[in-house]
Amino acid sequence: MQISVINKIEDLLLIKEDWDSLFKDSHCSVFQSFTYCFQSAKINNSQLFIIVLEDNGQIIEVWPCEIINKELRFINDIHADFCDILSKTNSSKIVQFIKKTNHVKGVHFINLKENSLILNKIKSLANSVLNQKIDFSVLHLERTENFPDNFKLFVYRQKRRLKRILKKYSAQHTILTSGNDPFPFNELISLREEMISNGSRKKSFLDDNFLDLCNQLYQINNLIISKVKVNDKNSAMSLIFKNNNEYSFWVDLYNDMQMMNLYHNTRFIKEITSKESVIFNFGRGTYKYKLQNFNPEVFNLYEFITFNNSLLKVKFIFKENIAFVLKSIYKTFK
Repeated sequence: MQISVINKIEDLLLIKEDWDSLFKDSHCSVFQSFTYCFQSAKINNSQLFIIVLEDNGQIIEVWPCEIINKELRFINDIHADFCDILSKTNSSKIVQFIKKTNHVKGVHFINLKENSLILNKIKSLANSVLNQKIDFSVLHLERTENFPDNFKLFVYRQKRRLKRILKKYSAQHTILTSGNDPFPFNELISLREEMISNGSRKKSFLDDNFLDLCNQLYQINNLIISKVKVNDKNSAMSLIFKNNNEYSFWVDLYNDMQMMNLYHNTRFIKEITSKESVIFNFGRGTYKYKLQNFNPEVFNLYEFITFNNSLLKVKFIFKENIAFVLKSIYKTFK
């Protein structure tokens, strides 16, 4: 087995075919796809550190990473709902390589699913901490022409609430696809500026680099865009990954009209389930309104960090425990 490291963006193109093949066999998310990683690295001018494992000339494992502040991280992890490696081997060769290399001073991996390929491999790294930091949620619904009858576990009161949400607005709903519609830069920017202006998002929200990445993913049919207009005014848009019958919400934009985001999500779910049985992935964050109105199944996401020595590890754990206690006290008296 042979290990190599790719640092240059142009060299990444040399393994695209192998990467795509490995991606199909690894059951990973779109955030491990070649397009997401390549375009992210190109747009963000990433300091690439992509580790490749070959066996008899065949690529059998790829760690799609970059170096930030001397730490090994997954490419564009702040925008990736789920991070992981691509692999079809149980080999620990890359982990052993990471232990020895001088190019990496630490490892910081976020948004790891419990069944991710990487977790079993990195447990042997010294002075490490595995934290459950955030959740994600998934909703399975059958096709129906009588929404919300497909919410099988809902009682009458819960179904009535979903019907009331849909009556909130008389709106025009459209789903944009690259085959039929240009990427709606101006509409997205308009809603972005509105959300920043009213204080619901930070100034860095959906910056031009990120918008460029969204456009690239849209052009190759990875992304669709759901849009709602009220009184001919663009009121909400969602960037959604589509993979067969699975729809993954990525970015929601909406104005300050009451319950607009909830209305839009509900309208989209109704429209899609009128055509097929589907899986909706709500991505990172178990927002209260999603849990109350859709009752999705919740799963944990993990963060993995290594430290140069045990003292730094102890300090980190102590700070985390203090933060947890303070947060618990705040919730109690809120």
